[in-house]
Amino acid sequence: MKFRVVACATFMAISLVACGSAGTTTPAPSASAVPIQTPTPSAATATATPIATPSAASTPTASVAASAAACAVERQTGLLPSDRMTNVEILAQPGRDVVRFSFGPRSLEPKGPARGTLDVAAPPFTGGASGLPIDLHGEHALQVVFTGMSLQNDVGQLAYDGPREFTVADATRSLRHLVLYDESEGQLGWYVGYDGPSCPTLTRHGNTVELALDF
Repeated sequence: MKFRVVACATFMAISLVACGSAGTTTPAPSASAVPIQTPTPSAATATATPIATPSAASTPTASVAASAAACAVERQTGLLPSDRMTNVEILAQPGRDVVRFSFGPRSLEPKGPARGTLDVAAPPFTGGASGLPIDLHGEHALQVVFTGMSLQNDVGQLAYDGPREFTVADATRSLRHLVLYDESEGQLGWYVGYDGPSCPTLTRHGNTVELALDF
């Protein structure tokens, strides 16, 4: 099944345009990862550390079961670097698309342990607070949820003030759509739409957490 979207912008060759943002950057061909937007400096470690040991495979709904059969999605959950997500960027690597979430210093009064979870997302897709429908590009759907989050910094400013929606139009890539569907009551929820038999993993690298789609 293919979920379609009325996107906020059009993107070529995995160029990324944020909703309401005018700047784009086209990556030069390279054998290494090429950020689609300027990355936030992070203390990434040389070796990836899984955010958690995957549990039993999640069961897709009937609407996505046929397309998801190529690579079973395993639910993963674990502690985050901090309770403040500050940046999101998309990286194009050979045979892999990466969504990198960056985290800043912990808040002075954290709400509790900050956790991240990766799981299958089932339609219908809706906004967490508004309940309005969300059309999602892609043959498959995931959700990445961060809980125990501080959505503002210690002076009342948004901890994350970046784009709420990203779209990829390059047919050679797996990632299609990334939408922030919930940012309320200490929770940040992202829908991820992608094509093909990619195997998703959620991995922590120092002060970042990466969702990787290997295809």
